[in-house]
Amino acid sequence: MDLEKMQESALKASNMMKLFGHQHRLMILCELKVSEKSVGDLSNILGISQSLVSQHLARMRHEDVVTSRRDAQVVYYALKEGPASTLISTIYDIFCVD
Repeated sequence: MDLEKMQESALKASNMMKLFGHQHRLMILCELKVSEKSVGDLSNILGISQSLVSQHLARMRHEDVVTSRRDAQVVYYALKEGPASTLISTIYDIFCVD
């Protein structure tokens, strides 16, 4: 791998690690690994406010880590397939499985 590609890859990895570097975002991503959920579902499960969940989901949407779909007035979020889901699956297997 040439230096320019390595720097680009390192930047992408660093940005993803920053995204994973918050307890609430990790908890949200681990929940979304199991199944899609709404903001209200995540708020109830994790015990954090809906506005905080929404802020974290907005960041994850911006980073292209989650997808969303609307069903009437409810928006459901899911973990998007890709590098982030692969990493979350590993984190989930190590830290989240009972």
